[in-house]
Amino acid sequence: MGYRFHDTAHLEKRARERGFSVEQAKVTVNDASSILKTPIRKGNHGGLIQLFFRAFESRILVVVAEVKQNECWIITGYWEEQH
Repeated sequence: MGYRFHDTAHLEKRARERGFSVEQAKVTVNDASSILKTPIRKGNHGGLIQLFFRAFESRILVVVAEVKQNECWIITGYWEEQH
């Protein structure tokens, strides 16, 4: 399923700070290895906030996004802590 992404300045800033690309974030949403849905919280656009996980080499990128039908607003992303 391909989402229609809406760019946010916040995502670009966080991507630079945290060492991932906006393209990696989009790939994570479109081709996630797992998705955690959070039905408790709705986003600013009326969609559900979800966490998307995908491995890039030895690290896992976590992307937090609001999804409403095929629309997607990526809120932020970060590399999962390795234990």
